[in-house]
Amino acid sequence: MEAAWLQAQIQPHFLFNTLTAVSALSEIDPDRMRNLLGVFSDFLRDRYRLQNMDELAPVEDELSIVRSYLFIEKERFAERLQVVWEIDDCQELRIPLFTIQPLVENSVRHGIMKRSRGGTIVIRIVNHETYAEISVEDDGVGMEESVLQQILDKRMDDESGVGLLNTDLRLKRHYREGLRIKSQPGVGTSVSFVVRKHQKG
Repeated sequence: MEAAWLQAQIQPHFLFNTLTAVSALSEIDPDRMRNLLGVFSDFLRDRYRLQNMDELAPVEDELSIVRSYLFIEKERFAERLQVVWEIDDCQELRIPLFTIQPLVENSVRHGIMKRSRGGTIVIRIVNHETYAEISVEDDGVGMEESVLQQILDKRMDDESGVGLLNTDLRLKRHYREGLRIKSQPGVGTSVSFVVRKHQKG
């Protein structure tokens, strides 16, 4: 049920806009069109991967999904979307799939692209001895405290609230601790979570 719910979170607008971009590129740049189609195919394959969603996967699997998503959005928004990667060496880290990508998509759609000039998203993984901290930050429109509280209190029914809540619940099941959200109107939003590492011995 959870896998089906996650897969259903691919919003129709994203599919439509991507196919529109493919169509436009077919007229002006066939090479870019083929590249975009390849990345889009990889993204869909990863999203519909049939596996136990409760199993932990290498963090690189999740980052690959995020890179595909951002490549597609960069094709659409060009200079309006800037991406900064700050990733520590964390090859052995394992996390639940689809925990970073929904945060990135939420940041792009509801934070950065709400501004005409766009903005920057920072994806950061800080690797510590016993845990890793993963964060997605943007300099978008931000949220009022009241809106943030509605999301945290599960009283927000829009796509933004659903995506955040679903990720929050899954993280709590795995690590007993969910999302940490900080936001300021006109400044941006930071969403982070902690992944505890299994200790040997």
